[in-house]
Amino acid sequence: MQSVLVVDDDAAVRRLVVSVLGRRGFRVVEAEDGVAALAQAAEQRGDLVLLLTDVIMPGMSGDALAETLRERNPDLRVVFMSGYTEEELEARGIAAVGGAYLTKPFTPDVLSMVVAGALAE
Repeated sequence: MQSVLVVDDDAAVRRLVVSVLGRRGFRVVEAEDGVAALAQAAEQRGDLVLLLTDVIMPGMSGDALAETLRERNPDLRVVFMSGYTEEELEARGIAAVGGAYLTKPFTPDVLSMVVAGALAE
């Protein structure tokens, strides 16, 4: 079964995203940081179709995580999440590229729409 990997160091945000996507019929796995996400992705054995990740996290940024996972799975879809706008991230020298972008806070409907759009690409 295809899986979505949700990565966010904020447990409340992670729980919300996992809950919303689970109710929408997705199989969801979660991780609190990049290192845990790499371990979760390895366990999925090719079933991972989407990474939904915070951009700024301790240890490994979301863009570095996406780049690492795409080396293993070039077809992996990515949705980046952040409380910062894309312009603010660029000003900080952070490039969340190669995926959709979701600005926090967001509604469950917007989350579902962005995820569905990323998977349809």
